[in-house]
Amino acid sequence: MRHSLTAKGYGIALRPVRLDDAQFIVWLRNLDFAKGRVGDSASDVLSQEMWLNSYFEREGDYYFVIETLREVPVGTYSIYNLKDTRAEIGRMVIRPDVPAAVPATLLLLDLFYEKMGLTEVEAITVPDNAGVQSLLRKGGWVKGEVEHAGRKIGGVSTDLLHFLQTADRWSRARNRVVIASERAEPMIKRWEQAYLQNLDFERLATET
Repeated sequence: MRHSLTAKGYGIALRPVRLDDAQFIVWLRNLDFAKGRVGDSASDVLSQEMWLNSYFEREGDYYFVIETLREVPVGTYSIYNLKDTRAEIGRMVIRPDVPAAVPATLLLLDLFYEKMGLTEVEAITVPDNAGVQSLLRKGGWVKGEVEHAGRKIGGVSTDLLHFLQTADRWSRARNRVVIASERAEPMIKRWEQAYLQNLDFERLATET
């Protein structure tokens, strides 16, 4: 089931992570905006490949790459710690110049509740990640406990904020997220077009 779970809409697609995504993941998670907010990351491609190989053997863990409809990777997202009908979402890291967070969350939660038949989801974030907290609140999440010094990131103990959501809360909030995703779609497509045009220009420059 894990390798067949995909979703598409609003200018993006979610697809299962592959081993050849290691280089992109290392680049993405080591950007300045992500450091200190998403947990410690692999420092090199070989380490990331080792992590991915262990992931492929793990149950209850669904790791996705977010990409544009023309297959330009822009981020990652996941469902993990699956137990009965409950799980966590996380590993959301998205290029800051692409407004894909809201539609990616919509697609992921539709997978979670509709295709996987789950009933409750938890998200965990650090206190200074205001963007993720705003996204969660718009999606009907409720703030739960504060876990003091819950994780070490970069060798520093960091508090963790827990947010909870149920299928019922999602059904009430989903329409708002759909509207926001529809607004994001044309911006994602414009970014994709500009990115690919620039890529073509760079290729021509190296060939001449």
